[in-house]
Amino acid sequence: MQRRHSPSILLYSFGLALALSLVFNGFLLHEKSRPPRLADYDAGSTVHPVDLLVWQQQLSDCKRANEHKDSLIHQLEQAPNAPPQQMVSAQRQPSD
Repeated sequence: MQRRHSPSILLYSFGLALALSLVFNGFLLHEKSRPPRLADYDAGSTVHPVDLLVWQQQLSDCKRANEHKDSLIHQLEQAPNAPPQQMVSAQRQPSD
């Protein structure tokens, strides 16, 4: 009895995988090329009140630190020609 080797199952499987891959890549290309909708922006910009409060606290801490640094720089600029021993010493302000 002669056995017939038929690669048809492999070919059909390969063809099906190729077709599914092309369909999926076409879908991704279509999604990428379409203009974004307003709902896409709204879904990604959800801000929780807790996040906003943390952000505001960090912003105020940064502002306070920058003001402190600015005052130290201003104090050092007032005595530019003073010898190093007599320079205005920058005193640390107690942190709140």
